[in-house]
Amino acid sequence: MHVTVEVGSQLDPDVNWPTGAALTMPAGEPVQLMIFLSHPHQLEVEAVTTAPTQFAWVDGADAGVLLYRLGPILSWSQVPYSPHLDADEGPPGVDRNGVVQIVLVDRDTNTVKALHTVRWPAEFAATVRASVARMWKAPFSRFAFEHVLAGLHRRYPTPEDLLTDRVDAHCTATP
Repeated sequence: MHVTVEVGSQLDPDVNWPTGAALTMPAGEPVQLMIFLSHPHQLEVEAVTTAPTQFAWVDGADAGVLLYRLGPILSWSQVPYSPHLDADEGPPGVDRNGVVQIVLVDRDTNTVKALHTVRWPAEFAATVRASVARMWKAPFSRFAFEHVLAGLHRRYPTPEDLLTDRVDAHCTATP
């Protein structure tokens, strides 16, 4: 679910927010990476706005995986993606300027703790855009989506393993 937020605002408590992270890419809007942590530490809050902000993309045919690393201290994390999971948002798209909004939410209070907007380099944005467009045109199978993710996890159990052996594109975003 793509939402408009600001630091200090509280997300709708009636929505079942995910554990970990969520990625949305509605056409005409910035890509939104929402990270849900239980009582985030101040270092985690600061990492959202501290350079470098790094990303990598894995196209698994029926599923995409966005890897991200915020700031110099936090390790790599990942979030799976299929445009069909947000079909109620309309067709997907990567903003033509590669704009990405990163939102850190305290999942215990639903409070936005940090917000940062960055830009993906054109080549990285084009890779993700093409991958998402291809997935959108293909019929969706939840089984295939979960099968791809399970296979990636079996073969590459950590985000670092994916980075080393499997990514289709990677970048350092700019403010």
